[in-house]
Amino acid sequence: MSNILVVDDDRQFVGMVAALLGEEGYEIVTAYDGETALRRHAEDSPDLVILDRTLPRLSGDEVCKRIRASSQTPILMLTGERGAEERAKLLDLGADDYLEKPFSRKELASRVRALLRRAGPAARAQTAASIGRLRVDPKTHVASVDGAALDLTPTEFRLLAALAARPGEVLERRALLRAGWPEERDPDPEWLKAHLARLRSKLDAAGAPPLANVRGVGYRLG
Repeated sequence: MSNILVVDDDRQFVGMVAALLGEEGYEIVTAYDGETALRRHAEDSPDLVILDRTLPRLSGDEVCKRIRASSQTPILMLTGERGAEERAKLLDLGADDYLEKPFSRKELASRVRALLRRAGPAARAQTAASIGRLRVDPKTHVASVDGAALDLTPTEFRLLAALAARPGEVLERRALLRAGWPEERDPDPEWLKAHLARLRSKLDAAGAPPLANVRGVGYRLG
C-alpha cells in the first residue's frame, strides 16, 4: 500500500482527493499549509506528494524545493495556471509532474500510478550516507564503520538506512515501522523496539554514531 501526502489549503478539496485515492487503495496523509507539509513529509516518509502551489505559511514552490533538496520523493504539483512556461517552472522547482485544476478522477489516478511506477524500488534508492565513521549504502546494501562491514539483518539495514538518510533528525516510530516492514499492512510496534535494540548494540560495538531513543517521539541517529 503506497502512502500519499496530499497538501492543499482547501480542506474540502483535500477531502475529495483523499476519498478518491483512498478508494484506489492508497493510504492518505494530509496537510493544509507548507510548514505542516514539510513536517508530515519528514515524519511519514510518503511514497508520493501531491502539492498545491498556493499555500499559507510556506508556498508550495518552496515546499517543493525543500523536499527535493533532501529527498527523491515523487512530487505531483497542482496549479491553476496553464502553458509551457508554467510546466517548465514547475519542473525546474523539482516537481516530477503537474496537473492543472480542475482535473478528472481518471486523470489524477493515472498520474499517481505513473509516478509511483517510475519511482519503484530501484528508482527510489537513496545515495550513500556517511555519518562520522559510519557509511550506509542502500545500493549495495552494506553498512560499514571505518570500512569494516556490519553484520546486519535485512530489517536492521532498512531501519538503519532510514535513520541515516536524516542524520540528527528524529524519525517517528510510524515512519520507522514503514521503513522496516514495507510489505506489512499493520506491523507490530513491539517488533521495532526489539530490532532497534539489536541494531543499537551492533552500532555501539563497532564504534558507530549513537542511536538514541527520543522518548514518546521516535529515534535519532548521530
